[in-house]
Parts: sequence; C-alpha cells; structure tokens
Amino acid sequence: MLKDITLGQYYSTDSLMHRLDPRLKIRATIAYIILLLLDRNVVLFGMLTLIFLVAVIMSKVPVGHMVKGSRSILVVVVLCSAINIFTTPGTGGVTLLGLTATGAGLVKFGFVVWRMVLMIFMSSLLMYTTTPTELTDGLEKCFHLSGNVAMGITIAMRFLSVLSQELDRIMKAQEARGASFHKGGPVKRVKAMSKVLVPLFQNSIDRATNLGEAMDARCYTGGKGRTKLKPLVYDGKDVIGYVVLLLVIVFGVYFAIKF
Repeated sequence: MLKDITLGQYYSTDSLMHRLDPRLKIRATIAYIILLLLDRNVVLFGMLTLIFLVAVIMSKVPVGHMVKGSRSILVVVVLCSAINIFTTPGTGGVTLLGLTATGAGLVKFGFVVWRMVLMIFMSSLLMYTTTPTELTDGLEKCFHLSGNVAMGITIAMRFLSVLSQELDRIMKAQEARGASFHKGGPVKRVKAMSKVLVPLFQNSIDRATNLGEAMDARCYTGGKGRTKLKPLVYDGKDVIGYVVLLLVIVFGVYFAIKF
C-alpha cells in the first residue's frame, strides 16, 4: 500500500548512527555510492554489503521497516533490471517471446539489482538517521549551499512520503464513492486517475502554502548571517568515523582494481 512508504521519513531512536555528525554521514553515503559504481565484482560488493549490515545494526533501524518503505521502488528496480537478461550478448538459454535469456545477462541482472538495492537502502538510511534540521545543516556545509537552497532540497525529499500518504488517502476516498482504479483498460484507468491527480495537486499546493506560512510565523529567514541553535561540531566518534571511511575507500579502490 502507498501508506506503507516510509522512504525519507526520520526514524526516531537512540543509536550511534543517529548521533554521528550529518556531514560525516552525507560524505560517507556519497563515497559508498561512488564505490558501488566503480566496478562490478563479488569481492567489492561483498565488502559493501557487510558495511551496510554493520551500519544497519549501528542505526537500530529495523530491516523490515526499510524493506517495507522501499518495496514499490524495489519492484521497479527488479522489473527494469530484468531487461539485461535478454539484451546482454552471451550463450543462449530460455527463449521467451522471441527474446533469449543469456547467462551473461543473468549475471548482469544480479549485479545491477544488488547495486541498486544497496544504493537505495544506504541512501534511505541517511534519511532515517538524520533529522530534517541536521540534514539541512549538513547539506549546507558539505556543498556550500545557501540556507534557502539546502532547506528546499530537504523539504522536497521529506515531501515524497507525505505525498504518497496523501495519494493513498485520496484513492480510498474516491473508491468509497464508487471509483475504480484497477478495472478496465489502460484508457479507462488513466481517466480514473484524473480524479486523484487534481485533488493531489491542490493538496500539495495547500501543504506548501501552510508550510510557508508556518515558517513566516516563526520568523524564518534563510541565507547569509542566519545563526544555528545547535551548530555542527565534530567530536571523537566523528574523527573515528572519518578514519574508518578513509579505510573503506582505500580497500574499496583496491578491490575494484585487484579483482
């Protein structure tokens, strides 16, 4: 169900991952994604999978919660990646609708899904363990963005889960009035979705307006000269985190070159 989408929502708990500096988590996530894109070998992906499992244990975010929140995205990833099975040159195998599945295609499909799953889960772990305020401050410091730009990026990411829940609510309300979104041909389904998209768009504008008014009521002013209630300060665990990140990058590059 759409209401089960939790991607982008903060998971409130007390863990070591939650207490790390957001700048460290953002840079570590970027480095992790770059290592995933460097090469395609079992040793490198195995190391990155182990790192992800350690990060999940440190964050105390349930794996089931992460899978539940990313389920719809994972389905799209698997379906899109399945194209590699039939388009990659190699020895023939099973033929389906004039397309032949190859062994090389199956291997490529497995690596693509493996890579995308780790990328999605590690990126979502950053959102689960970082509050909107910390994420905004971290983006502002890491990429030297203005306060308004960083705040806009953070709000856009957080609105994904809010809009998915709003869409689920509107669809249930329309179904209670007799609307059907799962019957008939493609044209009929597209027409039925128009009953959902218009109120969704209107509600999105209303939510953005309410958010802007709430920020104005609290005298929010972004940009240069804005002070922080809780300035970002590194401590001992963050220094250790940077050392570990450096080691991961070194070993990741070594495995990508060696194997």
